[in-house]
Amino acid sequence: MEITVRRLRPSELEEAVRVEESAIKGFGYLRDTAELFFSDSVGAMLGAFTGEELVGIAKYTVLPDRTAWLETLRVAPEHQRQGVGTRLYEEFVSLSRALGIETAAMYTGLRNVPSATLARKFGLDTAGKYREFQLSLDGVTPPEAETFEPVGEAEACALLAPLAERYEGYAVLNRTFMRMNDDVFRAFAREGKVLVSRESGSVMVFGNRFLERRSVQIAVMAGGLRACMDYAVKIGSERGVPQVVATAPLDDEALQSALESYGFRAAGDLQVMSGKIARVG
Repeated sequence: MEITVRRLRPSELEEAVRVEESAIKGFGYLRDTAELFFSDSVGAMLGAFTGEELVGIAKYTVLPDRTAWLETLRVAPEHQRQGVGTRLYEEFVSLSRALGIETAAMYTGLRNVPSATLARKFGLDTAGKYREFQLSLDGVTPPEAETFEPVGEAEACALLAPLAERYEGYAVLNRTFMRMNDDVFRAFAREGKVLVSRESGSVMVFGNRFLERRSVQIAVMAGGLRACMDYAVKIGSERGVPQVVATAPLDDEALQSALESYGFRAAGDLQVMSGKIARVG
């Protein structure tokens, strides 16, 4: 079976959504991220075809530190285990090499053996294990919260660099695992996502990469953890979103305990997989 891969056109969104919804029933988000994904001039929204039929999709993204990020990889059930995912990975590698990008990454569920096996075939390996937590805001009374204010790029780097080890080197927004380095810190700061409470000295990376109507996201927090969570709940309630999402390293029992004590519930275990493009493919 010959499989061809090319950049999808916005007019092909409905077909792409069909593939996504058939692959992961009830958990799709492509329709809500379509404007962001299809308008990305650098990172293509990819489609895999057999003849004229769209059978697989994936989004190629370049993160602020020039990590190639593979996301939204979906294959229609009737075409799985037929090389579609492999062809999408091959295009992912080809695009990265054309752009001179050295590092590739993706995430998958910790128990998703087929996805991890395919990633390892292309030279990626587990770089960190995490647990996602969710807090429903249904019926929650917004708490009193400290005032958090955004900081500039230099202060963001100074505040976040010491936290990289605790977070195993990654900050997570909408299951996008971004390496904790100055390039990423500066990008967060430019987007107003690095916040500080001068009252308690607490710091957090807070916001969304996308899907702003579905949640607010805590990528990193330190100092007064309850102050950070109170602020997230207050802002989430004001925005009318259904939940707050936070991610903790799988072996950080203290951070997980703090989240659970506040009322967060574990929602899934994830792994980020990374590798050098020179070794991929």
